[in-house]
Amino acid sequence: MSMGIRLFTRNTPFAVLAGLSLLLASCSGSGSSGTAENEDASKSAEPTTSEPSQEKVTLNFWYGWTGPEGEAIEKLIKQFNDTHPNISIKGLSQSDYQKQLTAITGGNPPDIASQFGQNVAAWGTKGAMLPLDNYISKDAFDLNDFIPGALASSQYDGHTYALPIAMHFTMLFYNKKLLADAGYSKPPATMSELKEYAEKLSVVQKDGRLEVLGLWPGIDSYTFSQVYGGKFWDPETKQVTPDDPGFKQAVQFSKELWDKFGSENLDRFSASLGKYQSAQNPFFSGKYAMTIDGEWLPTFIKQFAPSLDYGIAPIPYSEDHPELKNAGNINTSVLYIPKGAKHPDASWEFIKWFSDKQQLIQFTAALGNLPTRASVLDDPAYDAVPGFKEFTEYAKGLNLKSFPSLPFFSEYSDALNKAVNDILRGKSTIDEGLAGVKKTIQPLVK
Repeated sequence: MSMGIRLFTRNTPFAVLAGLSLLLASCSGSGSSGTAENEDASKSAEPTTSEPSQEKVTLNFWYGWTGPEGEAIEKLIKQFNDTHPNISIKGLSQSDYQKQLTAITGGNPPDIASQFGQNVAAWGTKGAMLPLDNYISKDAFDLNDFIPGALASSQYDGHTYALPIAMHFTMLFYNKKLLADAGYSKPPATMSELKEYAEKLSVVQKDGRLEVLGLWPGIDSYTFSQVYGGKFWDPETKQVTPDDPGFKQAVQFSKELWDKFGSENLDRFSASLGKYQSAQNPFFSGKYAMTIDGEWLPTFIKQFAPSLDYGIAPIPYSEDHPELKNAGNINTSVLYIPKGAKHPDASWEFIKWFSDKQQLIQFTAALGNLPTRASVLDDPAYDAVPGFKEFTEYAKGLNLKSFPSLPFFSEYSDALNKAVNDILRGKSTIDEGLAGVKKTIQPLVK
């Protein structure tokens, strides 16, 4: 599976790194967060040359992939080592990102590491990631080929702290047989149709228990906020905007479906479902008629449910916002140079090489992740990856966005998750819940 996460879903956990500000205080030289002093320290720490070393150096590369995905990384490392006599990369599969932070604050970091895009702003502004701006400028490294929503996850306040090497977003998967049995010959195209389908495709037993859900009501509220034009941050006023009307509409959509079946009934039904990566996945077994999921799902279907007759469709759009068709939420995996890396110039050479078209194609095709360069979306290397044609075509649109790159992402996302859960379960109203998020998070803006 991918390194990427999905906001507000039940299947994929957050990569929350507790105590980030405290642990990174020693990296920035200050206990404060996001101040001008930290920004100046970050800029001054950036190397000013990308000339490769003439003496052979060995670089430690910590990456978060394991198993077959880790093997794909090691193949690329070998290719680099075979073609770069002055640099030797030593890879280590290290999926515990807390250890990255411990190594950085302890002054013994790896030379290169992988991370999640949503952590870049926090790590970058506190000095744990070296800014790459001078390298990019000196080598005339072209960022324009990167898909904007993916690149944005690696940048904050005018600085680029990492390069995105893979991205992930969701689309609508549907069971063709279940839709046909309900009288539908095509998937829902609009949000109104999605709600109609979700209700009609759900099967409730005589005793009120759920047998089939048309669509899980606790859906990805961030993806659907994009459908309604929702925003979470106003850069002009420096205000967090969880109470934005677009996000409210997304939560309201989920709330209406949730209320139709009730928390107790949904909890009971959820407890009976099988594991995600198995033949008992609720979409594979027909317990969900539709689901919102990522580009990795077709590979799992091929492995666990090869006879499933399914389709992949765009995220439905709001009739009030037809200009936002093909909306979605991008998450990314990135490479960066940690603060204190012993050979940052050589580290940049590897990151630059890894993110070049040919290596990016090889890496993402092997992992079944989406490439972050627009120019490679039609490469034939992806033809053999199940379901990729629909996703690579979708990636060409202009309405794929990433969650705003903010230093307080973890706190913000946690607060949003809790608020949405409380709203769905009737513990608070939408207005109360989202106002509470704003009250909690706005003081973190500095």
